[in-house]
Amino acid sequence: MFEPDSLLEQLNHRFPQPERYWVGFSGGLDSTVLLNVLASLRKHLRAPLSAIHIDHALQSGSTAWAEHCRSECERLEIDLCSLVVDASAGPGESPEAAARDARYRAIAETLGPGTMLLTAHHRDDQAETLLLQLLRGAGVEGLAAMSAVRNWNQGWHARPLLEIHRQAIRDWAVARQLHWIDDPSNAASIADRNYLRHHVMPRLVSRWPGAVESIARSATHCADAAETIRRQAEADLGRAMIADRIKVPILRDLPRVRAFNVLRYWLRERKASPLSLRRLNDALDQFCHARADAAVRIVWHGMEMRRYRDQIWLLNGWQETAEKRPVDWVGEELRLGPGLGLVRRREAPGGIDPASWNRGKVQIVYRSAGLRCRPAGRSGTRSFKKIAQEFGVPPWQRETLPIITIDDRPAAIANCCVCQPFNVGKDEPGWFIEWIPD
Repeated sequence: MFEPDSLLEQLNHRFPQPERYWVGFSGGLDSTVLLNVLASLRKHLRAPLSAIHIDHALQSGSTAWAEHCRSECERLEIDLCSLVVDASAGPGESPEAAARDARYRAIAETLGPGTMLLTAHHRDDQAETLLLQLLRGAGVEGLAAMSAVRNWNQGWHARPLLEIHRQAIRDWAVARQLHWIDDPSNAASIADRNYLRHHVMPRLVSRWPGAVESIARSATHCADAAETIRRQAEADLGRAMIADRIKVPILRDLPRVRAFNVLRYWLRERKASPLSLRRLNDALDQFCHARADAAVRIVWHGMEMRRYRDQIWLLNGWQETAEKRPVDWVGEELRLGPGLGLVRRREAPGGIDPASWNRGKVQIVYRSAGLRCRPAGRSGTRSFKKIAQEFGVPPWQRETLPIITIDDRPAAIANCCVCQPFNVGKDEPGWFIEWIPD
């Protein structure tokens, strides 16, 4: 039996408290029940209630569906936001995925922060999702299927009907003589989910009557396992991190599956483009077992990982062909251009002599053949390469590392050293140059 009070318990006591609830309202059976139940409970909710309808413009009747949703919301005295989106599929993209992406993108652009999107996914949807993920070869996270509530779009996405079976929802709607729209595309078996729903699940249930409940329960077990794995990966990642990089010796000491998850969660945390499991495994092997002087570089979708001095760096769209022109500089914080980062100066003892700075022509330049300087406090000159190595500048950053010249002579190498004779005494205030690469 479907008990509406169970929704109130979830929303008021088990889910986060938003500033507003938004029901994703398609006009179909499930979302119609969710909207009507919440309308009946609204005086007990701790936040206002609104609805949002997305017209995918893929079927001739979509305009009439939008009008039906408007009438239903007027009857229930619920504010409705109705949007039309371009849900056409691109090359190689499934129509279902294109529609889903367009729908959630439009909702995300409309809902404000601190709000909660409520969708009417139920127990049968959960079972179908797990089977689809299983057929795609998903791991534990994929087999966890759908969560009851998750962080989303600076707010939350919740599924308060996830414990309710489809038949119980239909029985509740029929008993109250609700009106909804049956999408004819749901009857077609072309889409994978519809094929499972109409051809696979009925046979499973006829042989195992509790199949839906058992499959959904397995999703819950997978979600618990995924959470355990996530917590372990976060702990391992915390030990492996130095600045925003990963220490290779920590990866080597971990069991392989945990080392793999460290890399995977690090990339996810940095919002990197997905890397296939095969390539991620290959990357782990190269980072941990390639000889010490090997230049390990993994490139994919505008991203790359590199190893330097037993640390793994993640680079996003590195601009090896960035245009490097000399720039006159008076000392203000300056963004140098695509791929070149940001440069600024700070005052500290032992820096560039302010008087020399003010008298001369100050420029930002870049590495040139034969460049040498004498670091302050050292005897003899050193090559740019030796200085970069001493201060741990990785090879791929050296071509874009800013060099400060005064009257065409090296005065400082950013993040590294000040060059004689432009330095002040170690106790006198001067200018140090900081560079933040892109």
